[in-house]
Amino acid sequence: MGETKKEPPALSRTGRGALLAAAILFLVFVANIVIGKIAVLGGATVVPGLGDIGEFLVLFGAVVLFIGACLTRERAEDSRK
Repeated sequence: MGETKKEPPALSRTGRGALLAAAILFLVFVANIVIGKIAVLGGATVVPGLGDIGEFLVLFGAVVLFIGACLTRERAEDSRK
């Protein structure tokens, strides 16, 4: 039947650091949104968090790192062929 191809260990680790950093930044972004929503529902007049520019920078960093990880992985796969 359909055998799954095992990737070499070096290829499977390519871009992993950038992908992990992107995931962490995205979780920071989501946590900031959740904290702000809880504060608003609790009746807070001043919402804690990163603010508009901080949210943008965190999400932008997550996107840049994710794209970098994808491109690094794709380059590594192309160089093997």
